[in-house]
Amino acid sequence: MGLVKYTGSASADKDFLVKQRQILRLCNKVHEPNRFKEQAELGKNYEPLKHLDKYKHPRSVKTLVKYYNSGLTLPRGAIFTLFNDKHREQMITVFESLFFAQDWDTFLRTACWCRDRVNEGQFVYALSVAVLHREDTRGIVLPPPYEIYPHLFVNSEVIHAAYKAKMRQEPAIVRMNFTGTIRNPEQRVAYLGEDVGMNAHHSHWHMDFPFWWKQQEYGVEKDRKGELFYWMHHQLIARFDLERLSNDLPFVEPLSWEDKIVDGFYPQTTYRVGGEFPARPDNFEFQDLEHIKVKDMVDYTRRIREAISQMAVVTKSGEYYSLNNTKGINTLGEIMEPSFDSKHPEYYGALHNYGHIMLGQIVDPKGKFNMPPGVMEHFETATRDPAFFRLHKYIDNLFKIHKDLLPVYTHEELDFPGLKVVDLDVDVLQTYLEDFDIDLLNALDDTQELDDVEIKARVRRLNHQPFTFRVTVSSEKNANVAVRVFLGPKYDWFGVQIPLNEKRLYMVEIDKFYTTVNKGTTVIERKSSESSVTIPDRETTKVLQKKVEDAIQGNGAFLVNKDVRHCGYPDRLLLPKGKKDGMPFTFYVIVTDFDKEKVNDVPLDYNYGGSISYCGTLAGHKYPDNKPMGFPFDRRIDEDHFFTPNMGQKEVTISFKEVP
Repeated sequence: MGLVKYTGSASADKDFLVKQRQILRLCNKVHEPNRFKEQAELGKNYEPLKHLDKYKHPRSVKTLVKYYNSGLTLPRGAIFTLFNDKHREQMITVFESLFFAQDWDTFLRTACWCRDRVNEGQFVYALSVAVLHREDTRGIVLPPPYEIYPHLFVNSEVIHAAYKAKMRQEPAIVRMNFTGTIRNPEQRVAYLGEDVGMNAHHSHWHMDFPFWWKQQEYGVEKDRKGELFYWMHHQLIARFDLERLSNDLPFVEPLSWEDKIVDGFYPQTTYRVGGEFPARPDNFEFQDLEHIKVKDMVDYTRRIREAISQMAVVTKSGEYYSLNNTKGINTLGEIMEPSFDSKHPEYYGALHNYGHIMLGQIVDPKGKFNMPPGVMEHFETATRDPAFFRLHKYIDNLFKIHKDLLPVYTHEELDFPGLKVVDLDVDVLQTYLEDFDIDLLNALDDTQELDDVEIKARVRRLNHQPFTFRVTVSSEKNANVAVRVFLGPKYDWFGVQIPLNEKRLYMVEIDKFYTTVNKGTTVIERKSSESSVTIPDRETTKVLQKKVEDAIQGNGAFLVNKDVRHCGYPDRLLLPKGKKDGMPFTFYVIVTDFDKEKVNDVPLDYNYGGSISYCGTLAGHKYPDNKPMGFPFDRRIDEDHFFTPNMGQKEVTISFKEVP
């Protein structure tokens, strides 16, 4: 029985098309003055202080205008990083001015006013988060981040070659290589850490779930945000580890605040203004920063470990808040990121955020050389550095301590009485490398007198052949079911078979969906393209612009999905590379009773924009099921008492071919 996937797509009306066009124009060549005369005039003539009644909370508008008139804002052209308190504070005033605009017209005028006055990094981030969360902009598609600011995604050699082509006014395709050389083992997996789709996923996750988000003030709840922080990053690490095994590398090791970082990193990327991203030599140690000390990080870790062992965290009021339930992981996630909802940020610190800052500033801790922020100080570039995965493995190990203290799942919690998985069939799994082109239009300075020239960066990226899997179940009754699908390694780096209780740490969720089974036998068929983890390739800005303009002129329809997600693992990366002669993995399925898990009152096949597993929900929905994320592999496993009839597993082989 095939699952009819709910898409929620419909033809856009004229009002929506105009909004989509305006957002695309606002993001065009953001480093230059706005070239669209209508928007430029709107921004030039708009006076926000004369329209304070048009904002739900005018305080932010007053503050923003005060910053600007006093010359206190971050200058245009300067480097913006969300991890800089001052930069972030200013950006939040821009976001709130946009978010609290009471109608589209006020929102647009405010955006046009900001466009040529506010630092472009702050503007793009604030505009993106506002568009993702305003009700009247639901469904609007943002340009891919690697097209808005390509400098963060391509290396210096590409930018230099692109400028030469631009000066000659000649179209060009510039081949981009990954960082490092064959003498650096980490270079073998650079294609994953530097994948622009993966970078975009990571940056958009942090736009969907900003650590500075004030749920009560903004009126938008972020359901299970702390748990999603744990789960999404845990899956990034597990997926990275599968890629390492595919390239004969061991599982990534966690870093430590008091030990050397053995592997250095040379980003080979350059800011538009401000010089190259700093490089980190091998065997560098963490250094005290002005406001963050190594000892502080050790103390924060100790306090978090104490809270985990005591099964309770200390709140700001000195009370104890229990972690001894399925929601404890959410509280821990809020503390370790930390989010605005941390129970006690002064006591537990900011393990994740400070870790990013310390790694980003490790080569110039005193600011002696006025070096620009490192790759770890931008969500768009952080995964390029292998230390990103080492930092998150360190944090993930703290989450593991908590999960290991929870009781193992009982037979009753795992089983689905009356339902049995009788067969599991998976198509041939094959991966390959392919070329992908990145439009560099926004990377290059030019003038309005010069025509745009098509210049692209070409990079190799991992992909896989489409595949389908089929789960045959036998049920004593008609039922609504949840199907969770995982892929895990069979052998470790030494070629030793991994015990299940250890393997669970490397199980990657590749799908989770809800469907119906009939009394008797039902075959559930699912395509890889339908995965709840991934999103397809983003449409390019040029394609979006053309589709919108054509629809406005009545030449075709522009389909809009109000639940569209920009966050989502690239569908190309659903499978690890595997090996040329084949690499064995475990394909695992569990079918559970969805009626006991269901949270939202929506159709069974409602897909929440398509990337629910790692990216949660937007637009007022809660996470669709009440099981812990990662169930049933999130807790310790007693292999002798784990397997139940509603589970199925099969050894599969992933083969890598140089060309499809």
